[in-house]
Amino acid sequence: MKNTSLLIPKHLLYYLTLHLRLATVFYSSQLVDIFAYELPLSKTKTNEGFSTTDDSIVVYNFHNIHFQERLYIFSSGLVNTNVDLGLTSVTEVYPNASWLEREVTELNGVVFGGKKDLRNLMLQYGDTSTPFQKSYPSVGHKEMVYDALTDLIVQVPVTLQS
Repeated sequence: MKNTSLLIPKHLLYYLTLHLRLATVFYSSQLVDIFAYELPLSKTKTNEGFSTTDDSIVVYNFHNIHFQERLYIFSSGLVNTNVDLGLTSVTEVYPNASWLEREVTELNGVVFGGKKDLRNLMLQYGDTSTPFQKSYPSVGHKEMVYDALTDLIVQVPVTLQS
């Protein structure tokens, strides 16, 4: 099996995936996976008490069935600001990207422009934390504790006791 890797800027990603879908040579290519990771030496900025990274890499994994080839497309330069919408969603080209983009958005905090389905897959609705970022606290924000006086289970902020 042959593997090919491409590093492209984010503004070309949608057009490249459209070409993969419609070109005759690549017509049998299917999107297998999308995942993201942070660059280890990226600068951090503080946002609401948590430090978020400026740069992440999003990797699209395509598999061509007829030629048994894999194509990895690396896209970088993602900045999560209100002005910059991150990557353009490829759900219109590859319908299975909807689920994969929701997963990457929820766990890594990557923003996809033009995305219609913004529901969380695994975290609670309304939860905006990003557990796969290095800045995510490993202890958690709240813990469930049984209060014997009131006979209820309550949520309390996490306290680290030595």
